[in-house]
Amino acid sequence: MSKRKVKAMLAATLQGELLKPDDLRAYDIFKGVDLAPLERYPGTIARRRFKAGEVICREGEGGTTAFYLVEGRVRVFIQRKLDAQQNKNKPRRGGIIAWVGRMFGQRPIRHQPEHDADDLIPIDATVDLTYGRAAAEMGPGDVFGEMSCLNLAPRSATVVAETDCVMFEILRNMFEAMQASETFVKRMDDLYRERSLRGHLRNVPMFAEVEDEDLERLRNEVTLVHAKAGDVVFHEGDEADAMYLIRLGQVKVSQHAPGGERTLAYLTKGDWFGETGLLRGSTRNATCKAVAHPSVENVPGIKPAPIELVRIGHTEFAWLIEKYPRLRGKLEATAELRIRDQQRMAKTATITESHRVEELGLLQGQNMMLIDLDRCTRCDQCVDACVSAHDDGVTRLIREGPRYDKYLVPSSCRMCRDPVCMIGCPVGSIRRAEDLHIMIEDWCIGCEVCAKQCPYDSIQMHALDELGTDLGQEYEQLAEAGEVRQVTQQAAVCDQCADLPTGPACVYSCPHDAALRVNSVDFLEAMDVMDRDVHSGVVDE
Repeated sequence: MSKRKVKAMLAATLQGELLKPDDLRAYDIFKGVDLAPLERYPGTIARRRFKAGEVICREGEGGTTAFYLVEGRVRVFIQRKLDAQQNKNKPRRGGIIAWVGRMFGQRPIRHQPEHDADDLIPIDATVDLTYGRAAAEMGPGDVFGEMSCLNLAPRSATVVAETDCVMFEILRNMFEAMQASETFVKRMDDLYRERSLRGHLRNVPMFAEVEDEDLERLRNEVTLVHAKAGDVVFHEGDEADAMYLIRLGQVKVSQHAPGGERTLAYLTKGDWFGETGLLRGSTRNATCKAVAHPSVENVPGIKPAPIELVRIGHTEFAWLIEKYPRLRGKLEATAELRIRDQQRMAKTATITESHRVEELGLLQGQNMMLIDLDRCTRCDQCVDACVSAHDDGVTRLIREGPRYDKYLVPSSCRMCRDPVCMIGCPVGSIRRAEDLHIMIEDWCIGCEVCAKQCPYDSIQMHALDELGTDLGQEYEQLAEAGEVRQVTQQAAVCDQCADLPTGPACVYSCPHDAALRVNSVDFLEAMDVMDRDVHSGVVDE
């Protein structure tokens, strides 16, 4: 983000009644908090009043303020998912390529995965949403917009006043100063433990069967941990003494590898980590580190927001899995998947990277698409097959990109070893499947963070009418009045045709064997051998 854009975002002025320290001391959230920064930053906290039905903030828009609700109730929702029954895919049968595919047992790929109604949709608030009901209510004492404020990131949801409301709106510099107060942090932690932690624990699938009284005991015994971007939660090889849930922020999981560090995953709000070492009584098999949101990473003068974790110690963990044997089974299954992923990614190139290889990021590709330009006749059957293979009728293959030797490297997801596209989604709608392909969930709010993060232009934004998807109707009148930001686009990314028995349709359909999917390490090692053999005269040119 440029300095000019940052300055423009931070130059926001507040509407409403600007407050002084004496105006705030009567409110619980400010009791015992050093309000001297408000003298240095006058005009950074305002009391605002909203009438029932007024929009407070809109999903996808930039935000530099946080809100503390004093009186009244608000409704928080994702417009994209308001009416799950109306957000149905509209299958398109396609042309001759689709017909041939069906003859060989192929079925169009649903461009959205299936979900249970209680699957979590993480948002920037003291409540969470679920897939079956992408809306919730907040009342006095709740806070929303904190991460958007501190990270200058898109709003994760739309918030509308359900009743007449009074709230404090706080600019970023003041909210950052308040977070430096131990009293304020403790008050917010107590509020989270009292109002949200129970729901957070309940929404974690592995705790779904834990009885209420045991969940209450766990709520009281866990530790709330705060970390700064760059802090290491634990190192590979450390003794395993706890597992963690992510309350806010992002965590990078990595391992040592020949030649450097290998990224395994990026985790976000609602994810958990650290259970494998506890289950098996072993040391940590990976390093977990707090990372900054991409909107503020390396921006001069901007301090990234803290990362907040829930720590479940060894004693509480052992008690839980002893009382709930099925819980151990679930965790073992998750651990097995993670270990399998690590083993799959363990192969590392012993290649001397040329400047061109580094420039193109070729070593990132675990399943990278290439087009052999010596064989390609530009017939477009690869693109047609991609369109026909998906029930939304939208291509995931843009046949443009840089060249390496005789190969075109098109803009199609390469399943990166370091999937930076996953950092910073305000609603956690970009995920990595078990086979490592990237998927975009249907609650995507169209904010473009993932598309901007991808270094290879592999994530495309498409209008919702292209995707054959209807918007929810519950707030149609507000949208027509211009008060709600209608979500008009959604991200789409190559899913490697994971559901097709023939593999990627683009490769399967190419009549000239010009399209191929390769592991970049294997490909570059083969290219290196070929270059050496050609140079020595072993291979005829």
